[in-house]
Amino acid sequence: MSVLRRQVYVWQFPIRFFHWVNAATIVGLFVTGMYIGHPIFVSPGEAVSHFFIGRLRYWHGLFAFVFIAMMLFRLYWYWAGNEYSKFRFWEKGFGKDLVATFKYYTFLTPEHTVRVGHNALAQLMYFIFIWLAGIFMVITGLAMRGGNDPNGIVQALFGWVVPVFRGEYQVRNLHHLIAWGYAIFLLSHLYMVIRQDILDDDGTISAMVNGYKFMILRPDTSAEEQDPIENLTATEVDH
Repeated sequence: MSVLRRQVYVWQFPIRFFHWVNAATIVGLFVTGMYIGHPIFVSPGEAVSHFFIGRLRYWHGLFAFVFIAMMLFRLYWYWAGNEYSKFRFWEKGFGKDLVATFKYYTFLTPEHTVRVGHNALAQLMYFIFIWLAGIFMVITGLAMRGGNDPNGIVQALFGWVVPVFRGEYQVRNLHHLIAWGYAIFLLSHLYMVIRQDILDDDGTISAMVNGYKFMILRPDTSAEEQDPIENLTATEVDH
């Protein structure tokens, strides 16, 4: 059967702004952090004439503070934004949708739940990497930064972290390990949005530029009367 679609304004400008700034920030943090941890470039001449690692540490710190600002901004927009800016793990059926969506993206089933906003798997991934892992990276990063100034405010606020993990070496290792988790998250995110855009033809990628998605409508009413379908499996319609 033919499929009716309606243009739905999903992602408000603040969400799109957060998305792209946060994406650039995470990439910047990963690149600078990996090089700081494993430097390979050696400048010729006297060391006093060069400050390459120092500049990278500066940029890494700058990216980190932008990341913190974006986290605070996103927390505010959770309350101030529209319905699609909110994550609700406690809603009925979330666990079922999570399992079904995971099976869909791992080729275990051809069906998946159609969502106007984030699906259950995307919500969980964002919660883990933007919030849980993000907070951990901020705390451990500031703890290591505080060691540069033992009498500074950063050390006063986060100096407890290193003893908890029994040394800065362990803190660095965990910080580095979670950074690789972000690389996996980025690749998974790209795979999911590209596949979603191609198979569902809903404008998933372009929506993060202009805010609009193209959602399937219920066949029993006109496009002017109804809201987009939620909880419809992809196999129930003919694309």
